[in-house]
Formats: sequence, structure tokens, C-alpha cells
Amino acid sequence: MPAGIHLTQSGVDQLRCQNTTVLFTLKKRIRITGVDKFIFGRAQFEGSIIFERTNNTTKVNPCNELSRDRTMTTNTEDLRSYLKDVETRHELLTITKAVDVEDEVPALCSETKVPTLFENLKGYDGWRLADCLLRDRIQHGIALKCPPEAVIGHYASLTARGPGKTVLVDDSPAKEVVWTGEEIDLSKLPVPIPSEGIDVPHLSLTPEDFATPVISGSVAVTRNPETGLQNCFFTMAKVDSARRAHCYVFSPHTWENIRAYDARGERCPIALVIGCHPIYELAAAYTGPHPGFSEIQLAAGMLGETVAVTNCRSVELQVPAYAELVIEGLIDPEVGRYVTTAAHTDTHAPFLSNEPYFDVTAITMRADPIYRHIQPTRFTDHHSICEFITAPMLLNILRGKGLNVHDVAVPLHSALNCAVIQMTANAREEVREALLNGMTMPFFPRLTIAVDDDVNIYDMNDIIYAMSIRVDPKVDIMTVKDIRSFNLEPIAAPIAGMEETILRSGSRYAIDATKPPLSQPDKRIQFERLTARGEGRVFLKDFTGK
Repeated sequence: MPAGIHLTQSGVDQLRCQNTTVLFTLKKRIRITGVDKFIFGRAQFEGSIIFERTNNTTKVNPCNELSRDRTMTTNTEDLRSYLKDVETRHELLTITKAVDVEDEVPALCSETKVPTLFENLKGYDGWRLADCLLRDRIQHGIALKCPPEAVIGHYASLTARGPGKTVLVDDSPAKEVVWTGEEIDLSKLPVPIPSEGIDVPHLSLTPEDFATPVISGSVAVTRNPETGLQNCFFTMAKVDSARRAHCYVFSPHTWENIRAYDARGERCPIALVIGCHPIYELAAAYTGPHPGFSEIQLAAGMLGETVAVTNCRSVELQVPAYAELVIEGLIDPEVGRYVTTAAHTDTHAPFLSNEPYFDVTAITMRADPIYRHIQPTRFTDHHSICEFITAPMLLNILRGKGLNVHDVAVPLHSALNCAVIQMTANAREEVREALLNGMTMPFFPRLTIAVDDDVNIYDMNDIIYAMSIRVDPKVDIMTVKDIRSFNLEPIAAPIAGMEETILRSGSRYAIDATKPPLSQPDKRIQFERLTARGEGRVFLKDFTGK
């Protein structure tokens, strides 16, 4: 590193042992060989190398996101660094041809199988749009920095770390552009209309009821007014007008926050954070206890470094500093008729519910923002991200019971309704115990399948093979009724006296597609699979060059 560099900083820094140093200001970039360092602040050249910190963020709000150790290095990974990682691995599809956001982007995002970046959005100069960032294990592995086959176990171990640290910063790329007052206009954002309309006579819905832009790719943030603890969740926020949106709220913690503010005669603040590193999305999908810390702090723990957060412009919330876009607002506690038009399952029938509106108080963004879309129809990120609600929890439960479980997967094409447990059982009772745990998970899956470690649980052909060859329907299929379900489940029935809630009554079933257990070696050997001689050692590419 050249001598004679004096660094003075008023924001957040990151130090890593890599090949280059990058000094960021809001206007220019200086690159120095030696170390990788991102700084919002200013660089001066004087004397020997000195690093100073000027702390200009003395006001602390009670959001419990602020680390008091302000000397730590911070993580600056964001959506752009993830797209760069994907591009390096030749996984990024970049589309430069002009596309229509409302009429073309939804179908293209539904068709694509790899991370896709649209660089030319008709009518939205300066914007880009990204989707399909977390559709499969390859993409999960890139985000989590682990092999694809280790994703669920690695995720479970990362979330088990508990909370990481955050540091509050003033300067944030998410505040390069700020809209307030009359400048606020949700129609200026490239928000797609996700699905084609259909007639639904029993709900008095027409195709026109579906023709609404839906903000589906945000991580929403609220807070508890008593504890200051923030909570993150996924929502479908329908654009109602220039400064008003209507959001589906499934999270019970969010409803608690809304009611707590309402009891004080106040409106609950909300922020829709759009375009972060996928780690933040996977942290928001986490289902499990996290007492005293938020999903943003969970993301910090998963990253293993302090992450930077920044105060919102108009509401008392803190959000990731390296986001692309933040929509701030206040929730109206008076709910309104909400028409759900996203496909939770491939056979999903639209339904009505009562959900809260929120009034937008500010929109902040980068100068050249990337809009993160999650296409909410079948077999997309919409389902793949939700796998992390179920699979890691089930894996932890089963391993915690001492069962020899290798992996758990929720096949994308099951639309969240199937979990596959890969295990090696000493006795048949272990398989039954594993299946019963899968059948009683919260809300889903509807179907749980157990297979051996010789079955690839990411290959539906292999799963069908096991179900076709190794299942005796008389003894290997179990059912259970009157299990808690929810209103996104088309075949679930209302519960008497609880019709106005999201809770429903459903049924589950399970299939034991394992070989006979280790305790029955003579029977087990009959189900061994033969492979071709040389399989795994000899490949066509070695002879064709392709």
C-alpha cells in the first residue's frame, strides 16, 4: 500500500484481506493494491498511514439494531456483490433488449431458471430489475458460500449462531435519492403485475381485479413500540395509489406490533426494503425463536461480520444501509378487502382477506437502483425462499432427536407442499418418527416422504423411483387429520368460531420410501441399486470434449 495515506471517516468501514483496496466516496472510487476496503467518507493524503474515525451518529433510537462497538469492520455485501458472484460463475442472464414491466417481465421471470438482470425497462429510464436469485441449490450455495449439497445444514448452523452485530451509519447508498411529499409516486417504480386475470364468480372477481402492480420482492420491517425490537417479514404489497399500498400480513409478530401501536393511538411504522444481498432474504424467511434480536441481526450473524444499518428518513426504523430502495410508511390499522392473486400453489384459487393499508411517507433509493422482483407464481423464488421456512427447522428437529438424517429438501415443484427427508434408519420406528415430525410441522408440508441416502432428493425422477419401488401402500402410507393449516391452503376448511382468522383445519400424509432398515440386512440388500461399470469414473465429456 502506498505510504502517505491519511484516512478520515464519518461512516462505516470494512477491511478484508483480498487483492485490492477500494475507497468509496459518494462521488468517486480510488483503488489501491493490498487490501479491500469500502469507506463512505473522505480520503486525504498526508504523512504516514493513519486511520481515524469521526463519529457523527450520536443519536440512537430504540430499535435495538445499533452496535456500541463502533470500531469493528462491517460487511458491505449487497445485491450487486451477489450479482457479481453469480456472473463470475457464469450463472447470470443479462437481458439488454427493452422489456415491458407489466406485460412481459412476469412471464420472463417465471420462465427463467437462473439469476436474471433486465437492463432496459420500457418507461423506467435508469432502472434495472433482477429476479430468480434464489431458485435452486446452486444459487443458494453462492449466497451462503457453501456447496449446493450442504445448503440446508449450513443454513441451520448459521442461524444457530444467533445474532450478529450492527452499526448505525449516516451515509448510505440507499439515500442517494430521496422522495418526500408530492414527489412520492409508487407508479414511478417498475413494479410488475404478476398474474393474468381470471373470473372467480363465487368471490365476484373479474380479470380486472388482478391488474394491480404488486411489490413482491421486499423484506418488510416493523418494530415493537415497547421493546424497540424490529421484525422482518415478506409481504405482497399491492399498489393502491401514488402514496398508498395494501399489504398482506401473515407474520403474527407484525400483527402484534400493529396492535401495540394502535393501543397507544399511534400508527405502526413500516419500511419495505428492496434489493439486499440474498442473505437478508434468507434471514427474513427464518422460522424459529429469536428472542431479543431481529432478522437483520440474524443476517449479521449469518454473515459473520458487523452489518451497517441506517435510520429511515421519515419513520423510526433502521434498515440495511446497502439496500437498493426503501419505501417508508405508516400502517393504517383499519383493514380493507384484500384480493390475493399470487399463486401459493399451482392450483391456488384467489381468496379474499382483510389486510392493512399503509401510507407512504418517503421513498429513498440509489442513484441507479436495481428493483428486486420475486415473481409470485409457481416454481420461482417465491417458493424456493419459502423452503427455508420448513427444511432447516425440520432438519434441526430430526437431528436433535438423534436420527441419522442426511438432508431435507422441499422440492420446488411441490409449491411448498412436500418435504423429502433423506436418512439412514437403524429401525423402521426411526422412519416413522421422522415422518410424524414432518406431518406436524407448522402449516406445511402437506406431504412428507422419507428416502435413503442413495436417492437424490433434488431429482424428482429419483424420488418417484423410490416411491414406485420401495413403498408398500398397505403399511408405508400414513395420514393424519385436523392439523393446523392456514388460509392460503385451497383444500383446508374453516375452523368453527375462527372463520375471521387465517387458521384452517387440514390433513397431512406421509410415505415411507426407504429401504428396509440396517437392522434387516438380508431384506435391505434386495433394494440395492446397481450402477454401470465405471459410472462416476468415466464420462462422455472425456471422449467428446463437450
